[in-house]
Amino acid sequence: MPRDDARMNVKEVMSQQVRSVRMTERADAAARILWEHDCGIVPVVDANNVLVGVVTDRDLCMASYTQGRPLAEIAVTAVMARAVRSCKPDETLAAAMAAMQQAQVHRLPVVDARGLVIGMLSVNDLIRLAQARPAALDAGAVLKTLAAIGAPRQAAAPAVVPPPVAKAMTVVAAASSPPSPAPSAPPVVAPKPAVPSPAPKADATKSGTGSSGTGSTGKAGKAKGKNR
Repeated sequence: MPRDDARMNVKEVMSQQVRSVRMTERADAAARILWEHDCGIVPVVDANNVLVGVVTDRDLCMASYTQGRPLAEIAVTAVMARAVRSCKPDETLAAAMAAMQQAQVHRLPVVDARGLVIGMLSVNDLIRLAQARPAALDAGAVLKTLAAIGAPRQAAAPAVVPPPVAKAMTVVAAASSPPSPAPSAPPVVAPKPAVPSPAPKADATKSGTGSSGTGSTGKAGKAKGKNR
């Protein structure tokens, strides 16, 4: 028996009670809706209620972590995803699941011809339908959609290094660098040895043993001659 997923429209399965935030609001307003209504995505609309983006619980968590600020200080427009994949209420479930697989998203905002949000189609809606009405939606098609959504993405997101980690890495790099060489001491110059001054020469005329025979012995001989 052929399945009805090719004929069932999105509007038959989507959730119609959708809360949204204005693009002029802060991120804490989106977090409040996620908490109070137990959902994982919030559409962002402009002043005319036209869809301009979506914010998920993961978006809010990553924004608070990477920016190091409370959600009340972060604008919704700085957090939301602007490249939004949506669907129309009259599209088939098969087309909606194909869009989920291609974009790797769990939810599709449902918009009308003016771009106004009128509902939300999620994978959980498809799972409940496949469980409650197996003839309406093949469980294998839902499983295939989940597998495509959970497949590794081709381009990984760039790594974000928080400021505390970056400081720690800088300290480690500075500690691992080789120490600067110590300044060399000035060369030690040995003092020159002192040169002794030459001794004074003896005066031959004042010496008692001079060759002239006028020393102390000659004077004594003269004295003895006078006594005679």
